[in-house]
Amino acid sequence: MGDRVFTPDEEKVLQDIGIRFTVQPGHLIYLKGDMADKVYYIIKGRVRIFENLYSGREMTIDVVEAGRIFGESAFLENRIRPVCVQAVNKVTLISFRMVDVLPYFRSKAEFPLHFLQLCSNTIDHLTVRMEEQCLLDRYGKVASYILDETAPDSVEKGTAGGILPYTHEDLSITLGLNRSTITTVLKRFEEKGWLERGYRYIKILNRQALEKVIEQQKNGDFY
Repeated sequence: MGDRVFTPDEEKVLQDIGIRFTVQPGHLIYLKGDMADKVYYIIKGRVRIFENLYSGREMTIDVVEAGRIFGESAFLENRIRPVCVQAVNKVTLISFRMVDVLPYFRSKAEFPLHFLQLCSNTIDHLTVRMEEQCLLDRYGKVASYILDETAPDSVEKGTAGGILPYTHEDLSITLGLNRSTITTVLKRFEEKGWLERGYRYIKILNRQALEKVIEQQKNGDFY
């Protein structure tokens, strides 16, 4: 999920027409109900898309990384934001209006195709995430996330090689789980010899065991 779709030339177009800015960890970028007047492209960092449930809890819908866009509801006029978005870590963004991008679609033939590809990738990713929300418990959700973050194609995230530079608080914010829940899950995995952990250090030792947790839960056998 870390592959960039836009070419350097296309990224330059976004920087020329948009506004580049930085958001600190934990800060909200927009709330559900806000007017959807801009689309956002992530230069660096990660954001969490989430929904506030009636129970008062937050449900993480997706985690969007560098090279992807979010806020696609702004593709259409007079729309409101259907979800909330929060910075997971320090995030560098470009915000832009679709009306300012459209003229470049005529002069750069692949530009609109790359937008469509990003939207398609988002739909695929959301389908997987929603399946996980429905089928996985806390162990499965943590296992799925840390496996995804350390997948072979995660070089751009700085997490390839099976090592995550995240704290328990980072995972708590990202997954929408209590910090104590994250600690309990990681401790259990560590006791089984599936990972080792320290401060800003989580190293995967047994990917197959973590993958089996996810597979079993999707088949209805909870951990």
